[in-house]
Amino acid sequence: MKTETLARKFIVAFSAMFVVPLLIAVYLFTEYAAGGITDPTQIAVVAAFVLLLGTAGFFVTQSVVHALLRTVKESAAIVEGDITRRLSTDSATEISELAKNFNRITSRLQQTVDSLQASKKQMQTLLAQVCSGTSYRRDMTDMFNVFLNTLLSLTGLEVGAIFLMPPGGKSLKVRVSAGLSEELKATVIPSGEGIVGWVASHGQLVTTSESMPWGRSGLSELEKSMPWAIHVPMGTAGKTRGVISIGLREGQKEITGDDLLMIQNLATQVAVALENADLKAEMEKTYVETVSALAMAVEARDEYTRGHSKRVTEFSVEIARRMNLPAWFVKDLESAALLHDIGKIGIPDQILHNKGALPPDGVKFILGHSIVGENILKPVGSLARLCPIVRHHHERYDGKGYPDSLKGEEIPLGARILSVADSFDAMISARAYKPTRTREDAMSELIRCKGTQFDPQCVDVFIDYLKENPEAGAHAPSC
Repeated sequence: MKTETLARKFIVAFSAMFVVPLLIAVYLFTEYAAGGITDPTQIAVVAAFVLLLGTAGFFVTQSVVHALLRTVKESAAIVEGDITRRLSTDSATEISELAKNFNRITSRLQQTVDSLQASKKQMQTLLAQVCSGTSYRRDMTDMFNVFLNTLLSLTGLEVGAIFLMPPGGKSLKVRVSAGLSEELKATVIPSGEGIVGWVASHGQLVTTSESMPWGRSGLSELEKSMPWAIHVPMGTAGKTRGVISIGLREGQKEITGDDLLMIQNLATQVAVALENADLKAEMEKTYVETVSALAMAVEARDEYTRGHSKRVTEFSVEIARRMNLPAWFVKDLESAALLHDIGKIGIPDQILHNKGALPPDGVKFILGHSIVGENILKPVGSLARLCPIVRHHHERYDGKGYPDSLKGEEIPLGARILSVADSFDAMISARAYKPTRTREDAMSELIRCKGTQFDPQCVDVFIDYLKENPEAGAHAPSC
């Protein structure tokens, strides 16, 4: 059975409604005029046949028009953005074929949109990971690890490395890597040499293969280990900060355009994050230097406390390092220890230099100096992480300290470390209101107050340090 086509439907409908009835009408008129037809029954039968034929033609035409209108309606919905709609393929062959082709186009468009949405989601996920890494971690290595591992996971790749070039540096070093041997992690590439060096000096992306123009000479072992790879510069404002090198899987000789675009965009974002981190670090350094100068000015007001913050900082850093705490933690503790008494800037001289019992208002100033110190640091958001250490360095392990009577591990670890170092230096230093203790007496006092005033672990670590270093605290500072 032949498939009915739109053209055939129109021919049948047009013939049924116009051509055939017209021919019959001409025939009847001619026969009637010549006297050939005299029986009214014949005329009625012929008229009924013409009417039936016209009605059939009308319904055939109506079905074609409805098919066209339905196609127009569905296509209008697609034009308005509903690309999930599909045209009906139940119509005549021409419309059905048109609908099928149109549906193929919209299906491909839907796949493209879905792919873009997936890429957008991947980008958001990775950016969230990177932002998370930069917002609460002080060690940029963590952020780079998050970036590289997430990037490899999203693209389905397995090997990669991030090279960084320090400001003013002339070589690139591997900062983080994945899938590389320990030997390759130590790779250092001079700027301008090899593939990575060329990418860094020219700021241009390079894809490499076994037939690349560099050949195999002049390349580092790391570059040779990734014969099929993508090397993307990390740059911003015309300044290259490093290179991301991603090795393709064995047998894989290309990467999708979407993945390549994602890698390039994220390389730029990481370069911006690195630039911002450097600016933030420079700002912090300037602020710390300024506040440190104020802290030294505060100590200079009292001959008995001169150099106290510096010594406390040295002791605190030793304790933290011996407790194997992260580098960022040690750096924060160092800054906090240097600034821990900055709040004394608000204490009047007559109270600060008082040699006898403190007057009632003097007690208020002394107990409030840690809060004042916190308020001095708080306006600079990047230093807000130091505030808990400064605020709580006079808390006691048994909960009887100030200003908030925190107890045990409620007290920030940095503050517990600082408390031990601060108290030891205060005991061995000459003060107007108390006699100086010997190094051994101060050590005994720390041990006696373990679990009450001080964190036992911090005391044990510090005592071990003092025993191993007899010169530490051996010469009590005097006025």
